[in-house]
This record gives sequence, structure tokens and C-alpha cells, in this order.
Amino acid sequence: MALTDSTQAPPTLDPAPYRRNIRVYYLFMASTGFMIFLPIWIIYLINGRGLSLTEVGVFEAVFWITIIVAEVPTGAVADRFGRRVSLALGACLFAVSTVIFAMADDFSLLLGSYLVMGMAMTLYSGAGDAFLYDTLRVLGRTREYERLAGRSHGLFWAMMVVATAVGGPISYLIGYSATILISSSFFLVSAVFALLLREPPRRESDFPPDPLHAPPADVQHSSADQLHSGMPIFHEMVEGFRIVWRIRPVRYLVPFAAVMIALFDMPRFLTQPFVAQHGLDPLASVGDGMIWSALLVPAYLGSMIGMLSAGQLMAKFGERRSFPAVLLFGAVFMIPLVIWNHLGLLGAIFLISIAQAAVRPIASGYINRRISSDQRATVLSIFSLIGGGAMGVILVIVVPAADALSFPFAFGIALVMVATIGVGLWYLWRTAHRRDQSERMRQWSLPIAKPQAQHGAGPQPSPAQRPAANGRNGAGESDGVLYPNVQNLD
Repeated sequence: MALTDSTQAPPTLDPAPYRRNIRVYYLFMASTGFMIFLPIWIIYLINGRGLSLTEVGVFEAVFWITIIVAEVPTGAVADRFGRRVSLALGACLFAVSTVIFAMADDFSLLLGSYLVMGMAMTLYSGAGDAFLYDTLRVLGRTREYERLAGRSHGLFWAMMVVATAVGGPISYLIGYSATILISSSFFLVSAVFALLLREPPRRESDFPPDPLHAPPADVQHSSADQLHSGMPIFHEMVEGFRIVWRIRPVRYLVPFAAVMIALFDMPRFLTQPFVAQHGLDPLASVGDGMIWSALLVPAYLGSMIGMLSAGQLMAKFGERRSFPAVLLFGAVFMIPLVIWNHLGLLGAIFLISIAQAAVRPIASGYINRRISSDQRATVLSIFSLIGGGAMGVILVIVVPAADALSFPFAFGIALVMVATIGVGLWYLWRTAHRRDQSERMRQWSLPIAKPQAQHGAGPQPSPAQRPAANGRNGAGESDGVLYPNVQNLD
């Protein structure tokens, strides 16, 4: 008996109009990723606008504080009014922010550009992942989420690689400001692609239940009742936080994944001043601009590879083992950064970027499977909010250390955080995950065990009802218990 996807759309919902969403979403992500200013934006602030590295770190902290403040409200807006609208508005705000960033000639305007860019980022985060997952629910393809999410983010980072490769020499030819302005036109193209997307259903009642991963019944029903009664945006935000808190594995997974993403992003964030410290200037000559870009490409190339490999990593290790594998991989390659200060360490930064990028699609897939569609973007925005908070705190600790002392010392601080905070949060999540899966298995087995106890051996469950023989779910997961193939497990 063939197994089908338990999240397949109801017969009343025709999946045909939604098939093009995936291709258009790829185009949206690719056009968004062509940020040609990326290889020169920190150097632009230091050399072109006279800021110190510490002041750049303060600007970045303001950016992430903006995300903290705006993340959940914009996620609630996406759940309420549509993820497609949220993505298009975010692209337009990105275009505006890059124009301000390029033309700003004083501190206040630069700060304003960061505030607008932070708002744009919050309209993207949560909405994009929620849009893709619910599209896959309509198509009955949620097993492919990690692979397709990794591919979409991989295209984003691939275009960043291209932008990084050409940004250095172009900045020499036309200058910092003109190079930054080119990105604004690509953001407007992204807005057009966003408007071409077809909005999938955003209510859990439009989909069949998922007994293994769905949120607890009281959480799910309470959320649906409040949403369908016209719950205001503020209460929708509160409900999102309540859902995250009530679902224990999600409660610990969110800070764990957010801290990993932030800590493993530090080496890439410091790549530009790290390269500049070794005497390179992209505006010295065309050749220097090309060398500059070539040295920055590996960090973005690593992010692209990490996103594209997330699906394969899940297929090989499953949910429970993927996270410690990534944690160990990234930590090991942070060690050389603490010991040496050499351009050859860009290879280690490349490998750390792979680990950093692989975390998000795996974590968002885990969260998506355990929350309802009604507040998918809100909950994913909470994930980004926690990530923004982690990034803001880590920035104000690590970046001044690199500016005042040395890069190895700053990387050492990040490594200590990985070994303490990262490992501690991983252990809390692992414990909650195993307890949750055991409880779900127990609840699932009761309806089968009762008829057998009443009627003796009786007829055996069909293959679609029995636990999987290999004890794995659709993602290749195995937690020491047998998972049921309730039509399909994501």
C-alpha cells in the first residue's frame, strides 16, 4: 500500500494554480540576493563615511534592535493580510533603504537607512518560509520543505556570490554610492515577483490534521477560535508567543538555533575588516578590487552550499542528529581562527559559513511541522526576533573586541559562547524533543491498543497504520522509538 502525504490538500482545493509558486519564489529570492553593495558596505562606512569598526558594530546592533521591535508585528501582519503582500512591501522598503544608505552624508541619515532596512528584513523573515511551507502543504509535498527551502535560500546566496565577485571591481569603476544604488533596482524587481505569487491558504482548518507533529489540541483550537473571531494584531502576537512557549521542543529549539546562527555568522561579518587589516583596498585599482572580491566570495559561497545541503543533511541524520552535527562542525573550524591571524583562514570562514547557513532551513522545517498555519508567519517571526536579539548582543561583545584587541581574541569569545551557551541550549532542546516524541507515540498507540485489548488479536493494522519498520520518519529521523507512518510523516 503506497504511502501518501498526510499534509496533502483536501480534495476541494485544486493544487494546480499553486504549482508555479515555487518557481516564482525562486526568482524572488534570486533577485533579492543580488546585493552588489555587500562586498564593500563595511569598508564604505569606514573609509567613505569615517566610522570606526566599533561604530559599525553599533549601527548593526541598531539594525537588529529594529528587527526585535518590528519582527513579530510584521509577522502578524503577514498572517493576517497575506505573506505575498508582506514580501512585496519588504522588497520596496529594501529599495528605499539602499537609496538612503548610498546618499547619506551624516550619521542620522545612515542610522535612518539602517532602521528602514531593519523594517524591510522583518517583512521578509517569517513570511517567506511560511509562504513556501503552506504552498507545499497545498501541493502535498511538505516532505521536501528542507530541500526546497535550502534551494531557495541557496539561490539567494548564489546571487550574493555573483554580487560579491563583481562588487569589488565595479566599486572601483563607479564608486561606493553608485554601486550601492544598483541594488535598489533589483529590489524593485523582487517586489514584482512577490506580487506574481499566488497566496496559499493561511488557516489550519484548510488542511487535514497531522497527529505526529501538530500543536497540542488546546493550543491549536484556542488559536483558531481567537483568529476566526477577528483577533486584533496585538493579541495575535501574544498568541504567537504563547504557542512557542506551550510547545516545549519549539520553546528550546528557537533560542538554540538562533544563537547558533548568530555565533557562526560572526566570522563572515568580520571578513571585510579582517581582509582590510592585511593591506587590501578595493578602490586602490581594478586588480585590487578583483582580489578583494575574490577573497570575500568563499564566505558567501559557503552560505550557498550550506543552504543547498540542508535537505541532504536532514535525509542523512534526521532532525535530532542534524543539529549537533552542525554545532560540532562549526565549532571545530572556529578553533583555527582563535590561534592564527592569516588570510588563509578565509578557508575556515568558508566552512563555518556552511554550518551557519544549514541551520535555518532545518530549524524552520522543524518549527513549521509543529505549528498551525493560522500563525505560521508570526511564530517564524518570533524565531527571527530571538535571532535578532542574539545577534545584537553578540555584536556589541565581539566586534569591539576585534576593534580594540585582535580578531583571534574576538573569535575566541564567540567560540566560548558556542561551547557553553550553544551546547547548553542544545541539551535542553534534545531533552524536550525526546519527551515530546515519546508522548506523541504513546497517544497515537492508544486507539490501536484498545480495540486489540477488547477483541483479542483481531485484525492487524494496515501498513499505513503500523509504525514504520525502520523507526524513521520522512526526514530520516530515528529517536529510538518507532514512528507511525500516519499516511506520511514530515
